[in-house]
Amino acid sequence: MKGAGMTFRFGVRERLLLAFLAICMFSLVGAASGIFSLSQVGRSFSRITEERVPQALSWLELSRQAERVVRAAPALLLVTTEDARVKVSAEIEVETELLNKRLTDIRRYTAGDQMGSDASVQHLVAQLNGNLVDLNDLVRRRLVVAERKAGLIRQLAQVNIVALRMFTPGERILEAQIAEWNRAKDGMGSNQLSAERSSAAKSIIDMIPQQNAGAQIETAHNILLKIAEADKPSEIDVLVFPLRKSLTTLSDISKGVPDNIKKRITQQVDLFESLTVGPNSIAQVRRDELAIIEQVKGLLAVNAQLSGDLTKTVNSLVADANADIVKAGIQASAVQILNRNVLFGVVILSLLSSILIVWLYVGRNLIHRLTALSDSMLAVAGGDLRAPLPVPTGGDEIGRMAEALIVFRDTAIEVKNSNLQEIEGARRRLIDAIENSSEGFAFYDAQDRLVICNTRYRELLYPGIPLALEPGMEFATIIRRAAESGLIVGAEGRIDEWVKERLTIHRDPGKPRLQQRRDGRWILITERRTGDGGTVAIYSDITDLKQREEELVKKSNALEQLSNQLAKYLSPQVYDSIFSGKQEVKLVSQRKRLTVFFSDLAGFTETTERLESEDLTRLLNHYLTEMSQIAFAHGGTIDKFVGDAILIFFGDPETRGIKEDAVACVKMAIAMRKRMKELEGVWRASGLENPLRCRIGINTGVCTVGNFGSENRMDYTIIGSGVNLAARLETACTPSEILLSYETHAHIKDEIYCEEQSQIKIKGIANPVVTYRVVDLYENLGKDNQIIHTKLPHFQVDADITLMSAEERREATAVLRKLAKRFSNGRAKV
Repeated sequence: MKGAGMTFRFGVRERLLLAFLAICMFSLVGAASGIFSLSQVGRSFSRITEERVPQALSWLELSRQAERVVRAAPALLLVTTEDARVKVSAEIEVETELLNKRLTDIRRYTAGDQMGSDASVQHLVAQLNGNLVDLNDLVRRRLVVAERKAGLIRQLAQVNIVALRMFTPGERILEAQIAEWNRAKDGMGSNQLSAERSSAAKSIIDMIPQQNAGAQIETAHNILLKIAEADKPSEIDVLVFPLRKSLTTLSDISKGVPDNIKKRITQQVDLFESLTVGPNSIAQVRRDELAIIEQVKGLLAVNAQLSGDLTKTVNSLVADANADIVKAGIQASAVQILNRNVLFGVVILSLLSSILIVWLYVGRNLIHRLTALSDSMLAVAGGDLRAPLPVPTGGDEIGRMAEALIVFRDTAIEVKNSNLQEIEGARRRLIDAIENSSEGFAFYDAQDRLVICNTRYRELLYPGIPLALEPGMEFATIIRRAAESGLIVGAEGRIDEWVKERLTIHRDPGKPRLQQRRDGRWILITERRTGDGGTVAIYSDITDLKQREEELVKKSNALEQLSNQLAKYLSPQVYDSIFSGKQEVKLVSQRKRLTVFFSDLAGFTETTERLESEDLTRLLNHYLTEMSQIAFAHGGTIDKFVGDAILIFFGDPETRGIKEDAVACVKMAIAMRKRMKELEGVWRASGLENPLRCRIGINTGVCTVGNFGSENRMDYTIIGSGVNLAARLETACTPSEILLSYETHAHIKDEIYCEEQSQIKIKGIANPVVTYRVVDLYENLGKDNQIIHTKLPHFQVDADITLMSAEERREATAVLRKLAKRFSNGRAKV
């Protein structure tokens, strides 16, 4: 159109905008249809997702939570202590709170027509909560009754023990008299023998009532224990009848016993009576406990019924919600079908209009001009600044782009000329920089051809050889010339293999590498890949550093060899503390509580007389090596070897605590004893008739530990009364045994089984010392207990089968058979 003397033309933007507005009209119609459909579908799905689905899920969660509460309730029936009841009750209370919370959440989704079902569910939940409170109260009462029953059972045990003690002494006296009569029968006359028999017979007659009373007491005790564990009240009534009979018999017997014990026996009979009948009797308490248990089981059954009713109600509500969901889905599908047809028509109209716009305007006008402009721009971008450019026409955006391209081409020509000058200057500066470097520098392109290098690179690569390096030479050719000239030590006699290895490293460089040259120089080669696939190489002469390193390695090896030799004269802990700087080598000492170990070999002097010196040395070294390995494994500090004797202590220079040190020491001694048993077979096989057996003494006490001696010669050792006591215990010990002091036993008694021995008198100590014999670790005894220990008033057995030799076992078997035969003969004569 015309106006004000100028012509207004639509540009590409305005033309496309008009076309797109026409298409958008169709899109708006489709969008309106879609919005209407989505609003209808959204309304349906909102009711489903915001009301019915959450409501159904909440009902299901409520049902599951009620089932969890009902399943958790029986755990109260199994508790045996008040703390356990409180813990289980708290867990059930948490589940109950979750159940009530679920019920509160459901009320938000409950409509008016569902209020009746909601009230029914609330009633069931309230009844379930009340039953749980009653159940908790019943369990509390049952625990109180169970505690009363336990107290009565303890009282019963005490009454039974006291009653039996009144009768058993008389029986023991009678047995002693008969045994004495049997031993003396051969040395007495007939009259005296008759008198002894008469006295024994009278004693037997007097003791018969007491023996019967003991039997009745045992019977009453057993019946009361059965009543305490009865499962039904009827079982208690059945057991009470023989119990009353036993108590009646016991009452009659108590009237005929001697007057000096009649009053005490009558008191015990009365105590049995009080435990049998009355409100505080064991029978009545057990009846109360069974009654409470029945009430608890009844409440659990009611809870299970309530859970079933609640599940049925919830299933009905969920079914109603599912029906609403299906109905809403049908309505949404109908709306979607209508909207789909409308959108289909809008899409067809939009496609037809788009095709017309593309064919009439975009294809015939815009694409042709843009293609010509694109070809010219690609030519300029490829470096052809003299390529023909399209003539600006049309006066629209494409015409202005053509004008801009012409200006850009002219500017690019000027910039190119300026850049060429700057690049040449930068190249000259780079060459000057690398030439002045003290390191060899070279750059290879992606095809491993030399681009640039400095003079230092050629000097390090070909020292003393007039070989030229020119840009464009391949890396493989350059390094092969150096290898063939004999300059590389690693390439001598294997040039092809070396060149192949060097090329592999060059193409995948890693850490810097050292290269040894024939003239004794060492070259450090550092290579890195560049972003364009090339490689930068830096060659550094580190011959001086390598020579210093070799000298340092030689000195370090000498020091290490000397250190390893010195370590054989010190305990590992002492050696580590000295060489790590934790301990200074000077005359200092300190008082510490240590666990001291002494051992020596029994009969070693006799063994030395039967063996040659070489065999004796080999045997002793074998023994000391085995024991040292065990000591090191347990963390012991070996003080010294004195012939066949070994002194070890725990607690310095490193300690794990007094108790832990004592336990580690005794465990070490047990391991040594076990190893000695294994070595007996080895030494017998080697010709040693009487294998060595060690004695071990262990004491825990305050000792002085540190360096003793002079400034020029000192010894790391321990002294003090604690050391002397350990040595005395070892002397007092029998072969193959471990003897402990009281303080050591106090630290290890929880982990290691020991037996108390008789007190011994030790030189230098005023009072006798209590000692303990080590048996074994409790964990070992639990696996295979070979220890027999029985102690009666007139009979005692204390045997460790694992430590007995074959000869000792044969002698023990003979003694036991002889003792059994005497027991059999004694019963027959009595």
